Amino acid sequence: MPGLFQRLFSPRWRHKDPAVRAQAASQLSSDELDTLRQLAQDDSPQVRQAALARVQDLDPLLQWHRQSPSEESFQRLVDLLGGRVSPSPDLNTRLAKIEQLEDLALIDALIGQSDNQSLRLAALARIDDEARLIHHASENSITAVRHAAAERVTSPDGLAQLAKQARRDKQVARLARERLARLRADAEQQSREAAEREQLLATLEAQANRPWEPTFEARLKHWVKQWDALTSNADPTQHARFDAAVTRCRQRIAEHEHQHRELERIQREKSEAQSTREGILDALNQALNIVAETERLTPEVMQALQGKWRLQEERWQEVSDRYGVSESFQQRYAALDQQAQTIWQAWERLQAEAPALREALEKDEPLAPVLDRLAWPRTLPPTELVLDAQRQAAASRRQQDTAAAAKTENHWSDEEIGAQLEALSEELDQGRYRPASQLHRRLRQHLDSSGQSLSPAQEQAYKQQTARLAELKDWRGFAAAPKREALLANIEALVEAREQPDAERHRRHQQLIRDWRQLGDAAATRELAQRFRAASDALHEQLAEWETELESREQDNLAARQALCEQLEALLAHPSEDADPDGLRRIRDAAQEQWDRHWPVPRRQAASTGRHYARLRRQLQSLIDERAGDVADHKRELVEQARQLAEDTAPAAQRAEQAKSLQQRWRELGRAPKGIEQTLWRQFRNHCDTIFAARDTVRGEQQARQQQRFDDMQALIDRLDAWQPASARERHVLDSALTEAQRLVPLPRSRRSDGMEKRWQGIVHAREVTLDRLALVEEAKQWPDYRAWMRQADGEALDTARLDSDVRRALEARETQRQTSSPQQAEENLQRCLVQLALLAGDAIPEALEPLRLEVQVARLNDGLGRPPTPPEELHQTLLRLLSIAPLSAETWERYEPAFDSVMAHLSRSGHHHSDEGIDFI
Repeated sequence: MPGLFQRLFSPRWRHKDPAVRAQAASQLSSDELDTLRQLAQDDSPQVRQAALARVQDLDPLLQWHRQSPSEESFQRLVDLLGGRVSPSPDLNTRLAKIEQLEDLALIDALIGQSDNQSLRLAALARIDDEARLIHHASENSITAVRHAAAERVTSPDGLAQLAKQARRDKQVARLARERLARLRADAEQQSREAAEREQLLATLEAQANRPWEPTFEARLKHWVKQWDALTSNADPTQHARFDAAVTRCRQRIAEHEHQHRELERIQREKSEAQSTREGILDALNQALNIVAETERLTPEVMQALQGKWRLQEERWQEVSDRYGVSESFQQRYAALDQQAQTIWQAWERLQAEAPALREALEKDEPLAPVLDRLAWPRTLPPTELVLDAQRQAAASRRQQDTAAAAKTENHWSDEEIGAQLEALSEELDQGRYRPASQLHRRLRQHLDSSGQSLSPAQEQAYKQQTARLAELKDWRGFAAAPKREALLANIEALVEAREQPDAERHRRHQQLIRDWRQLGDAAATRELAQRFRAASDALHEQLAEWETELESREQDNLAARQALCEQLEALLAHPSEDADPDGLRRIRDAAQEQWDRHWPVPRRQAASTGRHYARLRRQLQSLIDERAGDVADHKRELVEQARQLAEDTAPAAQRAEQAKSLQQRWRELGRAPKGIEQTLWRQFRNHCDTIFAARDTVRGEQQARQQQRFDDMQALIDRLDAWQPASARERHVLDSALTEAQRLVPLPRSRRSDGMEKRWQGIVHAREVTLDRLALVEEAKQWPDYRAWMRQADGEALDTARLDSDVRRALEARETQRQTSSPQQAEENLQRCLVQLALLAGDAIPEALEPLRLEVQVARLNDGLGRPPTPPEELHQTLLRLLSIAPLSAETWERYEPAFDSVMAHLSRSGHHHSDEGIDFI
């Protein structure tokens, strides 16, 4: 009972029979969504279809289809979204739902089955699969959708496939072919640019390692400009290579500029050194002249000479160490230095013999042995001590002579005593203590030994001079004492000044020693001398490590300079045969840099080592000049070859390539001597400029001719674009334009030429279509004549003398058909002509003649297997075939004549149709 009760009272949509469930589902309300959802998932396709047909809302349908997709739910969504059933949601709702769809199969179905173009385009925008785009561009029934799909096909393979499949729409195929050709042209252009970029990168990378040449920077700017024109498709790797190569080239330029500035600096310093040498020689010569012109040689004069001599010696040594010295300058300096050394050696001998001289003067001992050891130069002014010694020696000789003459006489005359007192007074007046002291001592010794008495006047003068001598002695000690105290305080302060640099303390120590020695014995005491010597020894102990280090560094620098000289000697002894002057110049500059770096050196060896290095440098420069002279000879030959090449009559491009090879050989040779190099380079560059100018002129002429061809082609395109034919008889204008274009093509390959070619083909196609349309209209306007000929009954003779040859042949064939064909065959041929004219005009075909459509279309395709006829030709051929139909009764013709009149009227009005074969007039 429960099962029977349940079967009797359960809903029909739960019945066992699928047909009953389907009928129940078709009767449900669209609001019963739960029931419809269950039925939409039924096992029976019939039930699912009936249930889904009752649902009009898209949201539940989309949800059900996502949960349990089925063919029925898929088709129902296609019908509703595509607007294929009524009622359907409004267009905006469907467009909004399409924007939310994720099912690509559903979207693809909507593209092909929707009832609205906007809907198909919206669905098309949701897919990215190129294969589906190609399918829709080829098979979709809406032109706009086909074109939109074709626009989104971008790959070369996809465009090639689209050009093969798009047979339904010739415009899509043409666009695909054009875009494919454009892609290939762009690919070729990119390939050429990539090859040019690679070649340019290789050139830049090689340029960074080439020797310097005057056009290095100009070449780099030219290549950078070329790169800027080729960077549209360059990858990051190529950009990185370009930046690295340009950076290296610019580093080479910066290094060359730095080297050039350094050379200028060195030349400037050498010029300044030359002036410095002249100044040193002048200063030393002036110091020697001052010594020679002085009346008495004093410590102050010798101190000034020593200061100037040592200063100029240091300056000379520094300049010689840095830049070397010529032989003439060295001889001049050696002569002056020898004079200074002679003077100083005499002064040092005087310092050594001074105690003996003073002792001999004080004790009135013989002075001749001491003066012989002193060997005072005659050209050197004497000091007071030397002068006193010389005078006393001369006086002794005179006394000896006087004693020898007088023998027994042992006293001086009053005149002699007066002369001695007068000489003493003169020395005191001039402030010369030593000669005055010697004269006074000799006078006192004579008076004591001889017991001779002086006159009152002489006695008074003698006492006055004795007092003045004591006063001068006191004053001399008074003036020197503060100086000695100051020098002693300075050297003791220097001992305590440990925070000062050792080099500065060493320099000041040597200066204090020189100043102390220059004071001589004035205000000298044993205590002061011991204090000064103790402070000096303390400084030596403090600076011992630094002085040892300085000496070691000087020895190391000396060893490095001597090793450098040995290397230069080895190089000069066996110079390489293939060593170019630039390499030798680099060796010379590196040697000079190394020589300058290893300084200071011990003073005793500095002069000899410097002269040795200067001699080796001169020999190296001579070798450089010799090799540079050989380079100059080779470059003169290149200049002559460049001159002959500039005057040659060979093609400019060939001569330019030969000039480039000459330039390469020029760079490989190295540099000639500076003045000669510049002169030869100007000559060589002028000849090369002439050659390249000729090449540029030829290129300019070629570019001018190409530009003229571009301009002529552009003018022809503009002229043909502006021309709108009014009659088919104007076809000669198009033929003339095609002939002129044939004379101008092919244009140089470029994007501009590709664009001009596409525009030209489009304009020519449009004008051909226009002329065909006009010819079609003109042919259609001849229909009254054909109609009049068709109205002639069979058997009636026609006057064919005035007719066209094609018409005459058609009428002759008409006469033949009268004998061989039946009226039924004639009517069938008449029907075929009507169908063909209707297809040509794009007019409706009578329903009774619809079965002939396929037959006529096949016949038209067979006729066009060779060269398909143009629409005017097809119309003319069809009318001639119509004219040749026979036997044809008047009744039969009158029955079909209105249809022919309608078709021909349509052709004469527009001459425009869209047939199934895709014949278009645009």
